[in-house]
Amino acid sequence: MQITSVGTLAVDYYGFVSVLSPKDGKTMAKAYEFHPGGVAGNVITQLARLGCTTSCFGKVGDDVTGRILLEDFEKHGITTSHLEVVPGKNSMFTWILVDDTGDRSITMFPNVLNELTVEDVRTKHAQLIRSSRILMAEACVMPLAPVLEAMRIAQEAGVLIIFDMDVTLEEILRTDMGTKEDLMEAIALADVFIPCKAAAVELLGTSDIQEHIHELQYDSSKIVAVTLGAQGCSIYAQGSRLDVPGYPVEVIDTTGAGDAFHGGFAYGLLNGFSLKDTGEFANACGAYCCTGIGARSSGTLVEIRDIISHAQTARPSAAF
Repeated sequence: MQITSVGTLAVDYYGFVSVLSPKDGKTMAKAYEFHPGGVAGNVITQLARLGCTTSCFGKVGDDVTGRILLEDFEKHGITTSHLEVVPGKNSMFTWILVDDTGDRSITMFPNVLNELTVEDVRTKHAQLIRSSRILMAEACVMPLAPVLEAMRIAQEAGVLIIFDMDVTLEEILRTDMGTKEDLMEAIALADVFIPCKAAAVELLGTSDIQEHIHELQYDSSKIVAVTLGAQGCSIYAQGSRLDVPGYPVEVIDTTGAGDAFHGGFAYGLLNGFSLKDTGEFANACGAYCCTGIGARSSGTLVEIRDIISHAQTARPSAAF
């Protein structure tokens, strides 16, 4: 197995609106759709579409949502033997409202996803983790305890660990996902730390991420990357910062763009790209995802190459 993922697996139920309603407000939906989603599921699907051998582990229910998830993974050739189907339980799902500009509001219902335990990881999934080249781990919905156990197993086996901090520490504490100490352990275990923009701002205490990104490198051997939306990303490693501009596209839905970025970043590292080329490739994956509806509107290798080769601002990149 090249890449294994642990984290959020969900089906996203979409409502399309002209504008997102304010607090206590109402709005009329124009359309309704559903698409497979969840951070871990989105990342691993992007990697599968790029041609990687992939797997994920966790729990789903024996409901319609669970069947949608399993069928979509199998369609993309993702190994599902470590996804436990729990009878009588509901799988995770989300409600997502998307406005005419592509901005969104998301409400998450974890359900059986959050019943994965440390003991489950040790007894059922440890060998899968050890046999992988990269472990994709996250802080998003799932409690940090089983994620940390997976990361410890990966570190002991010499597996590269990429940690996606998809929510702020405030959200982690508010939802009882874990403690600040748990989060700091996850960051310490990671070889690559990629916090979302909001999490980076909270950890740094400033919105000037690029100027202070080096402060997120808690160990000099680590790689830190922060996605900056349409601006691209900033990467810090080996004592220097690299700012990689994004790719202009016509945005339809930004849901899952950050997850596609993570998949592209992992792909670059897996294939030995330079950090600059890894950042460019990841940015192109994120940009492509914005051109479709659904968090798994991820591109194939050919489609990502096309984004790069047709960029409006010419800049050198690797021969992918």
